[in-house]
Amino acid sequence: GLHETSFGLALIGVTTRGVCWLSFIATDEDPRIELEKMKTHWQNSVFHQNENLTLSFIHKIFPSPHPSDTSLPRERIHLLVKGTNFQVKVWDALLKLPMGSVTTYQNIATGIHNPKALQAVGSAVGANHLAYLIPCHRVIRKDGILGEYRWSSVRKKGMIGWEMAAAENQKNI
Repeated sequence: GLHETSFGLALIGVTTRGVCWLSFIATDEDPRIELEKMKTHWQNSVFHQNENLTLSFIHKIFPSPHPSDTSLPRERIHLLVKGTNFQVKVWDALLKLPMGSVTTYQNIATGIHNPKALQAVGSAVGANHLAYLIPCHRVIRKDGILGEYRWSSVRKKGMIGWEMAAAENQKNI
């Protein structure tokens, strides 16, 4: 399904085993391009459009557009990923990053006990097909610059800012 979120139009794919795809659509992009990417990634799957089902997942992922609204607890969402062992290791490291924090490619590489694998870590971060859910937006360059983001650097900055505000609000409760 295609849905508006706090961070723009998103395409979400869901299976009985969990969310298998979440990507954002650029304002000047035809959503069918992202749909074709999802179909290519999950090439042996059968696809059905069911925006009622996918909307319930969007509400779980993005419960409120306002970081100060902490009335809705985050529900655990199962994810279904497809990648190499190395990619899954990197994605697992990303999942352990607390909301409102950022890290560097170097820290991820060191954390997975492969400190020289900076390019491979960068490739794994970029190969993530579960935008926001596997928080690749929390990875910045070691010089503190946010850097590129597959779904736009402006969106990355917005996500980081929103999460930092939400984390600060949680501390103050």
